[in-house]
Amino acid sequence: MKLEQMVRSVYPNLMPYTCALADLPIEEMKKALGKERVYKLSFNENPLGPSPKAIAAMQQSLAQLNLYPSSSGDAVQAKIAEKEGVHPENVILSNGADEMIILVAQTFLEPQDEAIIPQVCFVQYLASTHVMGAKPVFSRMKDDLSIDLEDVLQKITAKTKVVFLCNPNNPTGTVIPADEMKTFLQRVPENVLVVIDEAYHEFAEGDGYASSVELTKEFANVFVIRTFSKIYSLAAARIGYGIGQAELVDAVNHVRPPFNVNSIAQAGALASLDDAEHVASSRENNRRGKQLLHRTFDELGLSYLKSQANFVCVDTGLEGSEVFDRLAERGIIVRTLNGYGLTSHLRVSIGLPEEMEAFALAFKEIIQTSKTNA
Repeated sequence: MKLEQMVRSVYPNLMPYTCALADLPIEEMKKALGKERVYKLSFNENPLGPSPKAIAAMQQSLAQLNLYPSSSGDAVQAKIAEKEGVHPENVILSNGADEMIILVAQTFLEPQDEAIIPQVCFVQYLASTHVMGAKPVFSRMKDDLSIDLEDVLQKITAKTKVVFLCNPNNPTGTVIPADEMKTFLQRVPENVLVVIDEAYHEFAEGDGYASSVELTKEFANVFVIRTFSKIYSLAAARIGYGIGQAELVDAVNHVRPPFNVNSIAQAGALASLDDAEHVASSRENNRRGKQLLHRTFDELGLSYLKSQANFVCVDTGLEGSEVFDRLAERGIIVRTLNGYGLTSHLRVSIGLPEEMEAFALAFKEIIQTSKTNA
């Protein structure tokens, strides 16, 4: 069999998702490291777990696993629409935010098209662009690693079909202020779709941030993506959603598979939206965790980004991979950013207080020992 003659021409640009140590489920991390206790601070997961209301609703839904779920998730659509001040026809559900990004690419991108992607941003935008055979065009970051909207505008050509933005941005945690976002959208051609990924929206507070959902009412070419994976702790259930004008949503619905969101995920999402206490607790845990990281990095004299998400990006001043390995020896797993060319940086997810204290203690020891031996 000559596989190269059978697969699509985009095949060389694609890679299956491979799990390095930082990508493994925590039980597999324990086996790989030979440790009883491991702190996983690499996946931006909510350490508090799902809302008790969500767990109860999902358990109740198990009795009807023999039945197909609502194809479009009408009840969840309606609840999201009510919460966000839009209409149900402005909302579309997906199998996590990742699938929504893929659906957008399948709906709008063709091989002759270009998609603009910030250079340090969520990798799914690049993967989905490649899947469609379109050309990724990278926009530069500012010196502070925030997204450079002016450079994005300069990169737009007659071939540009989609612009992907992540706000707050992963892996930097920086935000695009609301006034800058609106000015930017006013200058983007109407035939260019601007996709704004707000996976970390619920954690953002400050720096002029505001959701772009309101802007979908003003700009027909704006599509916002959200997820239940982060603050709502439903990462394993796989449910996300998009918000845009009805015509945009209908276009994406043309390629969306029926029953793409299972009934358990829909039940959990509905209940999660009703649990404001769980959201507030998650925000407070996140706030305290970031404060501890900020203090730790300040004490060490290290440069870091004031994140508006549930992680912090820090410049260790050393080889990031080396610091990663030394933390892993202590059962603490974070994320290197070598793939972005940030070879001295780490991204640290916010965990429980015990996990953050353990990281701070180990990290201080590693950095101080390195400075002493230098």
